[in-house]
Amino acid sequence: MQLMPSTARDMGVKDPFDPEENIKGGVRYLKYLLKRFNNDVTLALAAYNAGPETVKRYGSVPPYNETKEYLKKVLEFYSQYKRKT
Repeated sequence: MQLMPSTARDMGVKDPFDPEENIKGGVRYLKYLLKRFNNDVTLALAAYNAGPETVKRYGSVPPYNETKEYLKKVLEFYSQYKRKT
C-alpha cells in the first residue's frame, strides 16, 4: 500500500516498510474511505489516490488524469477478481 506519512500515522502504522503493518494500515484507511463515501467504491478509490478532501471538494471523481488512470486500472483488477469468485 502507498500511504502518505500523515495517513500512516493516522492509521497507526509505525513502520511503513513492514509489509504486514503497511497492508493492515492501508486496509484500515480504505475501510475509513468506504465509510466516509457511503460504500461508493469509485469515490473511495479516488479519495485513496487524490485525497478525500479533493473528492469532497469536487463532489465526484476529480478531473485529474492520474486519478482517472488509477481508477481504470484498479477497477479493472477488481472486476477480474469478482468474475473469478
